[in-house]
Amino acid sequence: MANKPDIHRLIELHKMLILFLEVKRMSFLPGDVRKRENDVEHSYFLAMFAWFLAPHFPNLDRDRMIRLSLAHDLVEIHAGDTFVFGDQKDLDTKEERETAAVIQLEEEWADFTEMHEALHEYKDKSTEEAKFVYVLDKLMPTIVNYLSGGKSWHEHGVTLEMFRAEKEKKIPKDSPLYDYYQQILAFFETKPELFKQP
Repeated sequence: MANKPDIHRLIELHKMLILFLEVKRMSFLPGDVRKRENDVEHSYFLAMFAWFLAPHFPNLDRDRMIRLSLAHDLVEIHAGDTFVFGDQKDLDTKEERETAAVIQLEEEWADFTEMHEALHEYKDKSTEEAKFVYVLDKLMPTIVNYLSGGKSWHEHGVTLEMFRAEKEKKIPKDSPLYDYYQQILAFFETKPELFKQP
């Protein structure tokens, strides 16, 4: 077993998490028209969703899903968040930036092997839990966008058709969460005001 981390290493971990807190996403939180969600909030919300849903999917490991949720976006400390409806040059370099970020995190946190394992498991979608969290990660921001009145969708000119096309590339029909996608899509079809009109 590796040596127990000392207080200085815990301070370094806290500094890393503060950097994670500073990564802003494009979704706005409801209530404050200026406050964008950050990666810590997003990851915590995702972990809570996974924990809440876990009893309804007993074939999946709850604790693994919570760990995956907490770790899945840590690469964005170095790679930044890439908005799916954002600049094409950012979308084109996403894979390269995130691969480099994983390597950098492995160098900086050689003593946090479980974090590396979770990052690779999520990226590769190598387990059923990783596939579940990946799809949940594509669904959950739609809820915060709904709660904020579609503010970021309007800001970036996102239509319902753009939303549908993007989600259907990433949410497979055989996912245990596909029914939630169908429900939210049907709900959004009754809320055209959330989206830019074509």
